[in-house]
Amino acid sequence: MKKLISLFVLFSILFACNSGVEGNLVGVRGRSTFYPDVLGPGKLPYGMVYIPSGAYQTGEDDEDIMGLHTSRVKTVSVPAFYMDQTEISNNEYRQFVEWVRDSIAREKLYRRSYDDEAERWINVPDNFFKEPYRTFINMGSDVQGGNTPFQLFMDSTNNVEVDKTILGLLGDIEGTKMKNINKKSDKPLDLVNGYKLDQKNNFPSSEKRPDVLMTDADLRSIFQQYSNKEINQGTRKVKAGSSDKASKSPKVNTAYDQGGRLENRKYFTLNWEEKIDYSDAETSFLLSDMYYSETEQFFKRKDLDTRLLFFDYYWVDFKEAAKRGKVITKSVDARNNFHYDSLNQSRDGGIYKKGRREPLGKDYKVSDSHRSTLFTDLGGDKVWVDTTVFGKGKQYGDPQGAQVDNTLYSISDTNSLYGTVLQNPGQDFDLGFTNSKGQHNALRGHTDRSRFIIKERINVYPDTLCWIRDFTYSNNEAMSQNYFWNNAYDNYPVVGVTWPQAKAFSVWRSQLFRSWLQSNGDMFVNDFRLPTETEWERGARGDLDLTQYPWGGPYIRNAAGCFLANFKPLRGRYFEDGGFHTVKVYSYNPNGFGLYCMAGNVAEWCSTTFDESMYEFGHDMSGEYDYQAQDGDPAVKKRKVIRGGSWKDIGYYLMNSTRTYEYQDSAKSYIGFRNVMTHLGRGGKDIDMENGEEIQSDIQLK
Repeated sequence: MKKLISLFVLFSILFACNSGVEGNLVGVRGRSTFYPDVLGPGKLPYGMVYIPSGAYQTGEDDEDIMGLHTSRVKTVSVPAFYMDQTEISNNEYRQFVEWVRDSIAREKLYRRSYDDEAERWINVPDNFFKEPYRTFINMGSDVQGGNTPFQLFMDSTNNVEVDKTILGLLGDIEGTKMKNINKKSDKPLDLVNGYKLDQKNNFPSSEKRPDVLMTDADLRSIFQQYSNKEINQGTRKVKAGSSDKASKSPKVNTAYDQGGRLENRKYFTLNWEEKIDYSDAETSFLLSDMYYSETEQFFKRKDLDTRLLFFDYYWVDFKEAAKRGKVITKSVDARNNFHYDSLNQSRDGGIYKKGRREPLGKDYKVSDSHRSTLFTDLGGDKVWVDTTVFGKGKQYGDPQGAQVDNTLYSISDTNSLYGTVLQNPGQDFDLGFTNSKGQHNALRGHTDRSRFIIKERINVYPDTLCWIRDFTYSNNEAMSQNYFWNNAYDNYPVVGVTWPQAKAFSVWRSQLFRSWLQSNGDMFVNDFRLPTETEWERGARGDLDLTQYPWGGPYIRNAAGCFLANFKPLRGRYFEDGGFHTVKVYSYNPNGFGLYCMAGNVAEWCSTTFDESMYEFGHDMSGEYDYQAQDGDPAVKKRKVIRGGSWKDIGYYLMNSTRTYEYQDSAKSYIGFRNVMTHLGRGGKDIDMENGEEIQSDIQLK
């Protein structure tokens, strides 16, 4: 009886635990709680201070002294963010420069070393797939048409071909198109999307599950080969190895080629745990092309050629991706790139051989129509048609006055579509579904996200000659020769950096931080970036309303008569404020938020594009104006906001409300920068409460 009671009690407890949970909306279980500790000591990014969400009155706090009318008085609200306590110093920027140098050196050492020595400089991924599996994996959704203008998931025939290919590659050849594989044939077997498989040496087997990951023999083959230009996804036999007697690794023979060091580089990451000894004789020889030639050396010094310090990176153009409306693209006959079974059964290259689209600019729009139309051709294939070009009885090349026949839903003559089937229907890829009542849910997306990934390459070394260039009839050669590299100036603000270089530094800093978070299994946080103009002024004011300077004002001296910033006082008595040129980044007293040198020392780049009327049209919620200037744009569109004034400016430029600019490709001896990062969370004034009690409530909810 006691056992029955115990079982009943246990059943009641279990039932009570499950009631109210199962079958109810409880959110995704098992998600970790965000702890701000990942940001760094004090739950803040290292070297930054917290600026809480708030509003302030921007614009002139007194009369418009210069009569420029560029700083309209208005109330602006800004969400919480973190801001560098000081300007970026020479030593901090030097970390960026040396990282670029070391990454180039590691790249060269990997390519120019052999076997184990080459492997020292890279990290092999844990799941390193071999051919042909890794190429198929890298296709991702492209293999289903995710990167084409056709909804191939609606086509059961094409889906079957993808399924057959995947099953066949895993060795399940029964019932698939690969049951006809000829083990003696030297001709590659055509698979999905123009993909080919070696029938003779790399065929799957139903008797043994294929090994999809690289073996040690495969890795040795990779590191013992520099390159194999004839690689064709595992179709060619090789005999890898070397006659190098000094190599400790034996020569390796592989059944098929996995490529060499050159082809496999994209799968590896650089190994930063392995230190580079630049003084080593062999290393010095391997990296000899990173230094100036003998004829370019000063005083026989072997100096690094800073012209080679290029940083490759990319950023995502979210503003372009967020735009509504169709961006017209090159109108081509898609049948030159895609194979329709219903149109050409003998088409070579697989079921649907795709090609990348090349979208054109907005100036190529034929009309304001924003949506391409999905038609069904004679063979039942789904094709996207540019209805701003194609009309009944109209051909491509005669777009003027073309009328769109809205009643045309099925096209019988596919030849009439010539020039109107879009390679890329633009930003309005139809992700929606039309039900039996004719209702469409109008979901839209992008056919090709790669066009929003903007790749950049930039030389990162600052312009040290700016000290001479900026001042005519002035002796500044000593500053030009020593300011950036001499350790006497380590904690002075970096100068001679253009706006694009400051942007590249921000991207590198974000990558560096994210790599550290990822290695610890932590979630990513927001990126480091240049501050917007509204964020910069919010930080400069230090939560003090209607004040002229970061310290308050209205005076530029304290009660003891000492100047409160590094600028050009008293008609050119530069040293009266304690600094001749720049001073250390933590000089003078910080403002109410704990920020140093928000006035004077060096002016600071902002992300905002300068426009005299920005305060008129800018939003009152975290206002920003970001214009991505092209090479052909007039110079006036290449102006970027700089704030705070510098060591060579008069007191007017130190005011919180003073707006000015510099051209984005200019490097000046009086312009530096600092970074910000948007706060994750509510962003109230009491960050300790947000990081304490509110986190505990999150834990309880989970």
